[in-house]
Amino acid sequence: MKESFKIVLILLVFMISCNSKNEEQQIIVNPELRKNEVHISEKDTIKNELKSIRKVIVLQCSNGYGHNDFNRTIESEISKKEGFTIVPFPNKKLVGVTFQGVYDKKYCIPIIEKLDVDYIIMTRFLGNIEEAVEIIDGNFIWGYEIKILNVKSMNQKISIRKDNLEEYQDIITDIERKGKNLLNDIENLK
Repeated sequence: MKESFKIVLILLVFMISCNSKNEEQQIIVNPELRKNEVHISEKDTIKNELKSIRKVIVLQCSNGYGHNDFNRTIESEISKKEGFTIVPFPNKKLVGVTFQGVYDKKYCIPIIEKLDVDYIIMTRFLGNIEEAVEIIDGNFIWGYEIKILNVKSMNQKISIRKDNLEEYQDIITDIERKGKNLLNDIENLK
C-alpha cells in the first residue's frame, strides 16, 4: 500500500507540476498573441493608408509640347499634399496608346486600361499658341487650363485656368499661386 500511495503521490505531484507549467506557458503565449494582434492591426492601418494614397498622372500638354516645366510645376504642387503620389510618365507602358493631344475623358480610356491611377491631369494652352499669333506689342497672348479626371467615376472638371498673360513664366507663377485650389478640386471630384 505504501508503494501505491507513493505512486499516487508522484502522479499527483506530476499533474500539479504539469498544470503549473501550462499556466506559465499561457502567460508567455498570451503576450505573443497580443503582439501579433497589434501587428495585424498595424498591417491593416498600413493597408488603409496605402489605399488612401491617390495616384495622379499628369499627361503631356495637349497643345504645347516641349514645355516640361509646365508639367513639373503641376506635379510639384500636387506633391505638396500628403496622400497624393505622382506617377512618373510611363512611356514604355503607353507604347501604341495615343496620349499626346488628349484633353477629354473620351480619349483617356486607352490610357486608363494601361495604367493604375486614380486621377488624370490634362492641360492645354489657351490662345492661338500653335500659330504664335502676335498682338499689338509684338507679345504673345499666353494662357492655360487644367482639367482633372477622376478615373473611377469618369467625372471630369476644369480646375484652374488663366488667360491673357503676358509671358510664359506668368503661367508657372499662376499655377503656383493656385496650387491649393487644384488640390481641393482633385480631392472634391467624386
